[in-house]
Amino acid sequence: MRAPGELLPDHVASVAVIGAGSVGASWAALFLAHGIEAIVHDPAPRAPERVRAFVDNAWPALRALGIAGTESPPAQKLRFVASAGQAAALSDLVQENVLEKSEVKAQVLAEIEAAASPDKIIFSSTGGIPPTALQASCRHPERLVVVHPFNPAHLMPLVEVVAGRRTALEVVEWAMAFARRLGKQPIRLHTEAPGHLTNRLQAAVWREAVWCLMEGVASASDIDTALRYGLAPRWLLMGSLMTLHLAGGPGGMAGILAHTGDAIEQWWTPLGEPRMNARTRARLVAAAGELARGRPVGEWVQWRDEHLIGVLRTQRQAQRSAPQEAAQERPGGENGAGAQGSPSRSRRG
Repeated sequence: MRAPGELLPDHVASVAVIGAGSVGASWAALFLAHGIEAIVHDPAPRAPERVRAFVDNAWPALRALGIAGTESPPAQKLRFVASAGQAAALSDLVQENVLEKSEVKAQVLAEIEAAASPDKIIFSSTGGIPPTALQASCRHPERLVVVHPFNPAHLMPLVEVVAGRRTALEVVEWAMAFARRLGKQPIRLHTEAPGHLTNRLQAAVWREAVWCLMEGVASASDIDTALRYGLAPRWLLMGSLMTLHLAGGPGGMAGILAHTGDAIEQWWTPLGEPRMNARTRARLVAAAGELARGRPVGEWVQWRDEHLIGVLRTQRQAQRSAPQEAAQERPGGENGAGAQGSPSRSRRG
């Protein structure tokens, strides 16, 4: 599959990483693990030292997952430049990760566009700004697409690919193919929404958790325990819709809806709408202290990333052994995986 400029996803040799906070540094580590040069710009003081330290710390996990093939990061492939425009001009692809403010992103995108060729694709890591809003400040909006990762981006498989109204179809398809080259599990959103898809699902759980905390339904520890031990183990294997389907036993989704549909409607009706006022913020900060047991965030991040390796291995193994799609009969008697829906689009090149 070709994008404007005829560059295949497998042929990308360098990526501009614009903004190198936790997301940008994480992208840089992943690009390096795949042998792709990371050309980084971040105006923050001591950004190069911070990014190098992040990559060094991320490398053992990337090695353990089989993503990185070298014992240490390829230092020669990690470069730092003085401006976003310079990084964009020197690279095959741009990954923008600057502050989550529309005006800041508009300014940076203008600098990128002024320096990059008109057919160079621009990814944005924005976690919630609709791409059409970003495209409003672009001279070539057709080449911009959101590719939103999840923290930590070098380990978590999911990325959301979100097109704006003026994003070219071939750019979306190219972004999906490039994400797969990185070993990601990309999902393609069919419409724009604030927060995209996964953050909206996550926020629905947050809303209920915060309300239960504020109303005294349970302690912070027990709320998180309910999620960790009641929901998360199944979520490792399947999503909420498949979980609901299996809850119906042999009758599947139809069975559970017939038996429990009215009750489910009561359960999903929000208990309340917590507001992020001073009282809620103070209670959440106190809850975080309870959950963290007095240990600093850095220790918990290290613990999370170390144990994510085993979790992701288990998830991969389970996915490989999952039941496969059954062959379905086409009208006219032909069988095959493409029996329903449109035939898959063939790849060029």
